[in-house]
Amino acid sequence: MSTHWIPILPPAIIALVVVGLLGLLGYGSWLLVRKNVPVKWIGILAALRVVIIIVFVLCLLQPVVSCNRSVKQGQTLLVMFDTSQSMSVPDPTGKGSRLKEVTAWMDSNLKSKIEKSSNTYWFAFDQNSRPVGVADLNSLQATGATTRYAESLASAWDFYRQTTSAGGSASSGTILLASDGNDFSPRDVVELAQSLGLTIYTLAPAAAKEGGGAADVAIANVQTARRVSIGSETRFQITLRQEGMENKTITVNLKENGKVVQFQNITFPTGQQEKQVSLSYRPTEPGIKEYEVEVVSTPPDSIQENNHSKVSIQVLSARNEVLFLEDTWRWDFKFLRRIFEDDPSFTFTGFISRGGSTYVQFGEPERKVNLSSFPQTKAELERFDTIVLGDVHPKNWTKALIPAIHTLVVDQGKSLIVIAGPNIADMVDIPELTSLLPVEITAETANPELAGNPVQVRISPEGAASPFFFASNPSIWTELQPLDQIYPPLRKRPAATILLEATTGNNYGPFIIIAEHTIGRGRVLFIGTDTLWKWQTNSQQAENANSPYIVFWQQALRGLAPVRLSTGSVNLWIQPDRTKYETGENITLRAEIQSDHPLVKPKVQATITLPDGKKIPLDFSPHPTQAGIFQASLEASVPGQHIITATVSTEGKVASESIAVVDVEKSLAEMSNIRINEANLSRIASDTGGKKVDRNDSKTWPIGDNLAPVMVQKTRVFDLWNNFTLIILLALLLGTDWLLRLLRGYV
Repeated sequence: MSTHWIPILPPAIIALVVVGLLGLLGYGSWLLVRKNVPVKWIGILAALRVVIIIVFVLCLLQPVVSCNRSVKQGQTLLVMFDTSQSMSVPDPTGKGSRLKEVTAWMDSNLKSKIEKSSNTYWFAFDQNSRPVGVADLNSLQATGATTRYAESLASAWDFYRQTTSAGGSASSGTILLASDGNDFSPRDVVELAQSLGLTIYTLAPAAAKEGGGAADVAIANVQTARRVSIGSETRFQITLRQEGMENKTITVNLKENGKVVQFQNITFPTGQQEKQVSLSYRPTEPGIKEYEVEVVSTPPDSIQENNHSKVSIQVLSARNEVLFLEDTWRWDFKFLRRIFEDDPSFTFTGFISRGGSTYVQFGEPERKVNLSSFPQTKAELERFDTIVLGDVHPKNWTKALIPAIHTLVVDQGKSLIVIAGPNIADMVDIPELTSLLPVEITAETANPELAGNPVQVRISPEGAASPFFFASNPSIWTELQPLDQIYPPLRKRPAATILLEATTGNNYGPFIIIAEHTIGRGRVLFIGTDTLWKWQTNSQQAENANSPYIVFWQQALRGLAPVRLSTGSVNLWIQPDRTKYETGENITLRAEIQSDHPLVKPKVQATITLPDGKKIPLDFSPHPTQAGIFQASLEASVPGQHIITATVSTEGKVASESIAVVDVEKSLAEMSNIRINEANLSRIASDTGGKKVDRNDSKTWPIGDNLAPVMVQKTRVFDLWNNFTLIILLALLLGTDWLLRLLRGYV
């Protein structure tokens, strides 16, 4: 129980009123004594008047009393009926449409049961949901243009939370989704349900019993980076869903400009409805590239629909500027320098100490950043994209250099590689550097573990699945050469990924040799050995004439390369809120300016090149609260590739330009695929902890033990002033006082 006060006067004035009333009470009692009123009645009247004063003061304070109590009630159940056009398809039972059949079955089998065992809310949905009354269920019409599960679930849950904000719990609940399984939302309803703590039961129309129709494998989703450097390995993560294609060979092709550049043959085992396929490719030319993922089978007409998907990728020709700082002459520097110089995607600048404050500088002729001496300030580091720290003595650096590295990684998205050595202990007392690492280091890290003995190593399961140890010939990683010595950290940090580990360890597990993580906008790679070069000199296995050492470093450098490569003193970045749209949707663009000096009244403008070659001008407006941020939007009117070319100008001159690309697809026709997607309904139910409703098995229904009651907190509020409790009580007390004095003759 709690009490809240809403005084109509300031507390000081109320206190003065109380003092005055108590004074009047004393004066009145003195008058009764002079009138020879019995002491007994003087005491009764005085006590009554004290109560009157208390009630009067409460009236001035206007208290509101709230009481919380735990009560048992049925779980929250949101019943959502799909009213999109695909639910208007006639059902084989003769009840009319799929929607009519589902609502009729619910009315005769489930409606009364779930209302008894749960706190039930009813919704109809297509693109979004809307609440409906129980009496309106039989009159629902399937007329919605498209089906979006995630958006509809979000709006239904928001409505429920708003209606229960005064006295219920909205922390968890159950959804009964009555639909044919055809979802055209760009968001995955499973991820949304898991984030909200919701369990989903799915109910398919009776037409599902009639079979799924023709066999098909559909491309459900294609994920890939939309901006990569030339020569960088680009992965395409493809999600496929099948119906009637179990144990049949299917080929997944990746095409560039209509030519197949990669492919993979797959087979769906019995009972598997969904499968993920990964294809990789290295673009060899810069520019905007359109790639097509295609699924084919033998015979080709076995696959009917949704068998291809196009994605656009911007291949950048800008080189990754790398800065290597090293205080000790080590073999790793020799081999790494060669890798940087031989790779056209990187330009190399290196400093190696010759003792004291004297450094030898190494650099490629093609580099854009030329330093006259060892870097001293943040401005000298900003033009680099990747910073490599060898066996350095950071305590000998200028004070500005350490915080500059921290800021560039966390805030500006630069990449950092730390190669441990005997001087790694110098970092222990520098939190601005150690906080960047994916591992926790101590003074003991500087002591080589197992020095003089071969250190057997192995790739972790996470490392094998990462781009760092990807290879078209995985056998190159099966017999990695042992290392001479390692500098093992204590343990990894939360969310860090261990890539390579030793076969021996400490109390926290195997010794960590290589680990990486994302911190802020940047990524950091820790290498706890300076003998990784053994993979170059002693390896007997090779891929395309490259040793495991070269393959690892090429992939690590590309995997760590910042998405935003520095191209000048002023950089403009264009970022759409999504990379895929449907016709009729708004494309929202965000432009960010990064400059090493303030710009005078910067102006951002863009030109949109449509798939038919037509160009549309677009002006950006400054963000109302974020400096250096501009925004714009336009409608996606035609399907195809949209290329956005933007410039930032200041004082009438173009300071920088940028290119972005988005893909626009035709609005997914609701009636293009009218088969019931049993696989999707089963996936949604199982991945959220629910069940796919079997009409003949009540154990799969959201009732009874499947929806056990829960304890919830109910709040009851008593506003003693607005419900007239205090004013009535005050009137009764005043009346009692007057009546007593009247009957006793004390008036």
